[in-house]
Amino acid sequence: MSDQHTHHTSEQDEFPVGSIVPLSRIDLSHSDNIGNAADASIASSLRNRTSHCTACGDKEGGCSTCKSGSSSSETENSHSETTNPQDWFVEVSFKARRKQMYRKSKTGRYALSDTVIVQSDHGTDAGTITAVGLIADLKKTDDSEIVHTVIRIAGKEDLDKIKSNREHEKEIIREVKDKAKSSGLDMKIVDAEWQFDRSRLSIYFSAPQRVDFRELVKDLARTFHTRIELRQIPAREEAKRLGGIGPCGLELCCSSFLNEFDQITLDHAKAQHLPPNISKLSGMCGRLKCCLLYEIDNYVSALKNYPPLDSYVHLADGRARMIKIDIFSDTVTVISEGNGAFLTVTLEELNALRKEGKIESPKEMATH
Repeated sequence: MSDQHTHHTSEQDEFPVGSIVPLSRIDLSHSDNIGNAADASIASSLRNRTSHCTACGDKEGGCSTCKSGSSSSETENSHSETTNPQDWFVEVSFKARRKQMYRKSKTGRYALSDTVIVQSDHGTDAGTITAVGLIADLKKTDDSEIVHTVIRIAGKEDLDKIKSNREHEKEIIREVKDKAKSSGLDMKIVDAEWQFDRSRLSIYFSAPQRVDFRELVKDLARTFHTRIELRQIPAREEAKRLGGIGPCGLELCCSSFLNEFDQITLDHAKAQHLPPNISKLSGMCGRLKCCLLYEIDNYVSALKNYPPLDSYVHLADGRARMIKIDIFSDTVTVISEGNGAFLTVTLEELNALRKEGKIESPKEMATH
């Protein structure tokens, strides 16, 4: 009795009330060949995920946000080689969360949310600083790729010009829509973006197929007397630029914080035991919701503690088949072969039965 009391006390010290207890706390014997629900029902591409970052997915070396591919020692070494990295780079965000790294003078002082005028490939542009100092230093990938610099902090005249450009962009969208319609082009004009000095006008559109817009570009160049750039964008990028409120009641992830899109398939929904209802799993862009990625790694990890679905459990009342796994309550639902009753079995009870050899995998049943 005293040993048991000591054991429970140590568990409470390690995992106090209200804390999240890891599923690996249960000491399982893996000598059996039953396997687990993750290996049996989840695609190998999900089982082998090395990163849970929604921006980079499984990209080698991680992304500039999470740096999942670099160890802390590597990061420390890279910082030690650079003196005061906050004096070198800033991250500037433009319309529709387009971001780019810029060099700055060592004497210049910039803060988050400062509106700045920067160099571009064709003149000057305006954006908002979203990262400075050590954070900006972590986000940069290669110094040789950063060729442009920050010119100055935007003054009152600059801010007035930026505001004027944004107001004019609304008129441009309506005018380009009329021109595309009169030209018989099957395209949906999504957004327009003036460069700060109006040396370039970017028009973003979506279309079901490739569009020959050469004549439209010539017409727009004659109208606005500037360099015209038409870009066809996918459905997710369209939703990112238009924005909106998702079914969760919050602003769309793509227009609020997501910078990159990872590939999402029905395997992500299957791993989370969601019904394969495309209409409910699709976002405003018509593609599978980005939030299907947010908890996928938790499901993959948790399901490794359970036998596969359709496994048979030998209970005191007879044999029953597993039909549902609830990773939040650490229980499984089984249906009795004898009377068809639905029973709930906890994970602890399930592992006790597993150690006693009272669980049969679906493959074993198929061979009998």
